[in-house]
Amino acid sequence: MFRNVLLALLGFSLATGALADELEVETTWASLRAAGSSFVFGRLEGHFDGPDYRGRKLRVRHEKTNEEHVIDVDQGLGYFRAALPTGTYEILAIEAVYVAPMRPMKPERYPPVKQRYAIKPAAGDEFPTFPVVTEMPLYLGTIRSSVGRSGIVYEGHELEIIDEFGEAWQHMRSTNPRLVESLVEEGVAPERYFFLKPTSGTPALEAALDEPIDRARNYIAEGKFRQAIAWLQTQLPTTDDERSTFRLLIGEAFLGDRQYPAAIRELGEVLLGDPENWRALRLLARAHAQNGNAADAVGLYRALAGAVPGDAEASLHIGYHHALAGEAALAAAAFDSAFEANFDYLLHDLMPYALALRADDARYEPPEAISGVVKPPSTMRSRRGSSGGFAILIDHQGRVVAAHLTRAAESWAPAVLMSVIRAKFTPAQLNGVPIPCLVILGAEDILEQTQ
Repeated sequence: MFRNVLLALLGFSLATGALADELEVETTWASLRAAGSSFVFGRLEGHFDGPDYRGRKLRVRHEKTNEEHVIDVDQGLGYFRAALPTGTYEILAIEAVYVAPMRPMKPERYPPVKQRYAIKPAAGDEFPTFPVVTEMPLYLGTIRSSVGRSGIVYEGHELEIIDEFGEAWQHMRSTNPRLVESLVEEGVAPERYFFLKPTSGTPALEAALDEPIDRARNYIAEGKFRQAIAWLQTQLPTTDDERSTFRLLIGEAFLGDRQYPAAIRELGEVLLGDPENWRALRLLARAHAQNGNAADAVGLYRALAGAVPGDAEASLHIGYHHALAGEAALAAAAFDSAFEANFDYLLHDLMPYALALRADDARYEPPEAISGVVKPPSTMRSRRGSSGGFAILIDHQGRVVAAHLTRAAESWAPAVLMSVIRAKFTPAQLNGVPIPCLVILGAEDILEQTQ
């Protein structure tokens, strides 16, 4: 699934920033404190992993001075360590450079692509920050990144912090023994600091109580919608909260199984009891759209956009609604909103695009490459019978703003991807209005992963 894809966020320039000070072999705790600095360490894994990604970095920004610092991540196991001036820092982005895995290398034809995954807080959450103080160094944790999915809805990047302090501290001992010795001599211990909620084990009793809900969620995530419905209908919820969760999951399973009237009934009941259940609102909007209730769907998406400002799916659907009506200015404003925040997950969910194009009066024109095209390699095999592929997201201005390449992609795919993302496009059009679109090239497995 999409936890196994290489997601490339393209179209962002990697802004320059001061390199965080490297911890030299002879660096000591006393010398860092004398300079008004401290150090942070941890590990990055999951995102931009693999030999095709070089120069991984964490970009952070000092809250008071606004100075940006770049922390290098080693190319091996992903450990990082760096000295930083004291203060509070925001985590801005994870950066890397993608190098197409072709032999022989042709950097003049397929130059490396700079990539940046901007970290955005969820709606209502604070921006992830961490303090750097002279009293002690800071262990940030192992930052694990992946593409998150909740049931049938892809929700963009998912970050979790894993406590692997022992391994990270042992790595510090091997790379900076003098620094570690000086900390021990002064009786200073690093502090574990998690700027995102750390994962923790679930007690056995709690796991037993949650097991029916967890099993239903797993069924839905695996596309086993009828099993989820049958399983939930055999359970007996004991509280109002459980009853609401059961109805929400049953509605989601009905939606996945294309039983739209049943999904509308269940999800509507959830919203009646809990009007601020935004997940139910999103799913109900999808159910109405899939059922052909265009006016109801747009109204619900407008409610979602009001409740969750910057929601990409809601803005995208509203923009398509205006495009179908030939309202170019209103469509452009909605699409601008869709691309302001976390929109990368739109690579992994075909539903917003499919809904817009199902209208009877929809006249769709695909994007067209107009310049800057790098020809694909002459040895590219037919994609018939091949595995994997890639997808690119082209916005309403014709810019490639995001792309991903599946791990199963065969040798031709990286070169073709490099060719496509370096082209300039006329945007796709819906009833003569420029719109964003998703372009997919590859075998059927990539299509299955995006639905």
